[in-house]
Amino acid sequence: MHLKLSKADIARLHIFKTVMKTKSMTKTAHALSISHSSVYMAIKKLRVFYNDELFIHDKKGLLPTEFAKQLNTEMLELHHSQPEGVEGVDGSHRTRFIFSCAPHLAATVIPLTYQVMQKTVPFPLEHKALPDTPEARAELLLNNKADVIFDYAPVQHEDIFFKRLFKEDYAIVCRKDHPRFSDSISLKAYHQEKQAAVGCLSLLENFIQEDNTDNVFFSSHYYLVLLAMVEVSEVICVIPVNIYLKLHSSFNIKSLNYSFKVNIKNTYLYINYLKDPTRHKDKDVLLKKIEKMH
Repeated sequence: MHLKLSKADIARLHIFKTVMKTKSMTKTAHALSISHSSVYMAIKKLRVFYNDELFIHDKKGLLPTEFAKQLNTEMLELHHSQPEGVEGVDGSHRTRFIFSCAPHLAATVIPLTYQVMQKTVPFPLEHKALPDTPEARAELLLNNKADVIFDYAPVQHEDIFFKRLFKEDYAIVCRKDHPRFSDSISLKAYHQEKQAAVGCLSLLENFIQEDNTDNVFFSSHYYLVLLAMVEVSEVICVIPVNIYLKLHSSFNIKSLNYSFKVNIKNTYLYINYLKDPTRHKDKDVLLKKIEKMH
């Protein structure tokens, strides 16, 4: 048996072991306090993975196939071979809600998540940096290093659920005494101005249209740094409206009126989390509520 198992794999095998004991999917669902469909889908996934029926319906209940018996034996041997006190999965996540997102998104999702949590069971919050590659982001969830990922793109993996949450509105800002702007900006002027942009210069294609990166004069993952640059220079910057409303009074900046589409590539925020049938009930409720936030 492969020793490096993801959280989803471990959850399915835990369900498998319980079905071996109860000989019933209904009794397994009751024993684990999960839905019958979660048990069914876990066994269905294992059947495809191992290319074996695993259980056969009988008057006495679900009878394991020879392969299922062998698999169960190997699981028991693996369990007994582990050093005492060593767990297959880090259990500390059960008492914390760990989310991962880029720094510039934290100011949006932290307050929203906290407000949602006040209506459920509150967990201590922990923020982790978002990995650079799609593969690393999937591994973060699959290996139980984070409960949820917020990003402008979905994490593509069969064991990961994703949903588009909401679209952000953006403000174009400049310093209050900018020599070329009073209250508005035209599309032509927008394309001519030097800009401060979210991201680092090597990753700007993730945030703005590729044909407009030549105008980027300064970049940072932090809105505070971007606005600090804007108030002492003539560069302009595009930031979410909710961030502008929170920070504009702390900086010598103003918002410009505009009637065109800004060059932000991705404006929809996505929630991503592991399809874990054994997830703590309170966390499952919380994730379902976050899916509806706006």
